[in-house]
Amino acid sequence: MATEQQHDAAAPGPANLSPQGKARRRFARAGVAASGVLLTLHSQPGMAVEVCTTPSGYLSGGLQSFRGPPPTCAGRSPGYWKNHSWPRGCDKNQLYTRIFSSSGPQAKTYGTVSQAAILDPQKWDKHGIGRHLMACYLNVQAGLSTFQTVPMLQRIWLEYQAKGYYTPTAGVRWDGAKIVEYLQGTMY
Repeated sequence: MATEQQHDAAAPGPANLSPQGKARRRFARAGVAASGVLLTLHSQPGMAVEVCTTPSGYLSGGLQSFRGPPPTCAGRSPGYWKNHSWPRGCDKNQLYTRIFSSSGPQAKTYGTVSQAAILDPQKWDKHGIGRHLMACYLNVQAGLSTFQTVPMLQRIWLEYQAKGYYTPTAGVRWDGAKIVEYLQGTMY
């Protein structure tokens, strides 16, 4: 028991994670990985639950099987990337729109901010979509999130920008808040 508590104290993650949250995280990391099945849990507001699947997999009811090595699910938050080194080939000074193109009204705001600056909350970045997409992009580039791809993230952005929502699967529409909820679930 003492070594388990020491392990939890040394484990990266939010300092305010409850004992139940730590138990869920231990279960998700140890038990599920050993079984060869990736368990994803639907995140309720205020819960720190990792989502290690694509948006459509997120909706599939929680249990997702995979072939080959298990996906890496160690994404970092926008706050982490503001204060740490970026993956090789990523340039903090490039415009956000170099990765996530913008048109129409969004081009006037997103088109003027650097990739590093978008990680800070911006009044015009409704729900923080830009900063969370940028963090996910960096997670993919760093190999911390192998179940996501850059084209997948760009599709989320382009559809949201064009329609005001993202459709992860037929008949389902995610508004900005739901997109961010999913993206936050891929980080700890």
